[in-house]
Amino acid sequence: MPETYSAAIIGEKISNQCTNVGYPRVQGLKNAVVQEKINELIKQQVYSMIPQEGCEEYQVIAGSSEIKVNEKGILSLTTTVYTYRKHAANGLDVQKSLTVNLATGQVYQLADLFKSESNYRAVLTKIIKDQIRERNIPIITDFNGITGQEDFYLTDDSLVIYFQEIEYTPHYVGIPEFIIPFTQLKGLINEKRPIAVLLS
Repeated sequence: MPETYSAAIIGEKISNQCTNVGYPRVQGLKNAVVQEKINELIKQQVYSMIPQEGCEEYQVIAGSSEIKVNEKGILSLTTTVYTYRKHAANGLDVQKSLTVNLATGQVYQLADLFKSESNYRAVLTKIIKDQIRERNIPIITDFNGITGQEDFYLTDDSLVIYFQEIEYTPHYVGIPEFIIPFTQLKGLINEKRPIAVLLS
């Protein structure tokens, strides 16, 4: 696979009287079946974030996606959807992400990025606990550690792990994100998976 392999991106939109959610569609991949699979994954994720009650229950459903990485055959993107129920005191943001191989359509979980025999969970747990302390992030429940199933996305030089609003932090904090430079993960990275590919 050429190192410059990336997808062309076009915008799609879901809209009605209370809904305005934009999301990407990939084009130009060599394998049409893989391209369709990736687009279906993106679409399914976005639709799963939109409340089924729709405009009967919600005043606002608004969202957008952001491409974080689109190079070397790796696509990593986030979608954030804000919902505001009628008569509610506050709205709520939900963020989801997808990191996928553009050649095969393989979707990566956090655990897939690391060597299975490595102590990556302990390392990530310590980094996040240190950041919570250093950044004075208020928490409403203890963070007990990484499981390998956490939400994450990749940039060209960092792993970003995040948690949902009010999962660990008060509502006003929003979605807490923990940026972990690849340089802090040396020795843990699976050499056939996205972080190693982006570093190559």
